[in-house]
Parts: sequence; C-alpha cells; structure tokens
Amino acid sequence: MDAPRFDIDECRNQAEHEFINALHARAEAGLWFADSWLEPDKIIVTVNIMDAEANCVLRMLRVDFDGTALTYGRDETCQLTTFLDPTRPDVVVIADKPPAGLAEIAADWLEHEMRRPVVRHEWHRPEFSHRIWLFADTGEHLMWSDSANANRPGLGVPDKIISVNRVRDSKQVAG
Repeated sequence: MDAPRFDIDECRNQAEHEFINALHARAEAGLWFADSWLEPDKIIVTVNIMDAEANCVLRMLRVDFDGTALTYGRDETCQLTTFLDPTRPDVVVIADKPPAGLAEIAADWLEHEMRRPVVRHEWHRPEFSHRIWLFADTGEHLMWSDSANANRPGLGVPDKIISVNRVRDSKQVAG
C-alpha cells in the first residue's frame, strides 16, 4: 500500500515544500498515513491513533510547521480547535534547523508514538459496561468509555484485554 501524498501542491514557499516533501518521504517509506491542513500561518500534519473496532480516536498526534519552527505534541481536542501550547510538558518547539531536518525530527516523533502499543481493558457486568484504553508499555490511561465509571472502585481484573489498531491507515479514511 502506498502512503497518500501530502498536499505538496498547496505549499506556499520553498520551506513548506521541503518540509512536506521530506515528511512525505518518511511516511511513504514507513507506509503510514497523515492528514495535512493548510492554515494561514502554518501547515499542520496530524496522525490519529485509533481503536478501529470501537470506532474512536484515542489520540491525535500533531505537527505544526510555520516555515522556520516545528511544534509537535498531542492535540488535546482531537479537533484542531486550539493551538499546541508550548508550556505543556508534552509539546516540543524546535527552530534553527533546515526544513528537511525539522521534518526528520517530526517523523521520528510520529513514528515513535505510532509504535507504542495500546490496549483496551473491558469490564462487562449486568449493571454496567466499561472500557479503558491505555499504553501497554507504561499503563498510562488514554481514555475511558464514560466519565461516570472512570474511577469506579473495585472494577477488578478486566474481562478482556485487547490490543487495538494503533494507527489509522489509508483504508480507514472517511470520505
């Protein structure tokens, strides 16, 4: 499967072209998919970490390139409705490198995050059903099925632990 081409034709200058071309080359080599969004002052590239079976986005990885600097981190809204806040500990800003070098840094981070295994823990009881998604490597919670049950004491051992589809591939792109 070929990775879809980023919107290279929409680049407004040489720096954007170099950044997107280098990032696309990594995506193509790694067979991963990303969306690109052209904003007035930057290009935004996103990769969704999903659970295809549950039909939900668990994380949106986001890379912003403004022509001179790279900002990357998790988009906390999964909807591109806020800026990446550089004061958050999971947001990184890097400048003073050529666009292709910044694209390599972005691709390294995206690929690292895409490789992280995600599992879904499920509990099925007569009075409730509950799911929690977490990183298998750290146990860090990504999301739970409903806030009312998020801290339910005494859930006990999950009935199921399922490895989930981590990264949306091009066949899962909604039209």
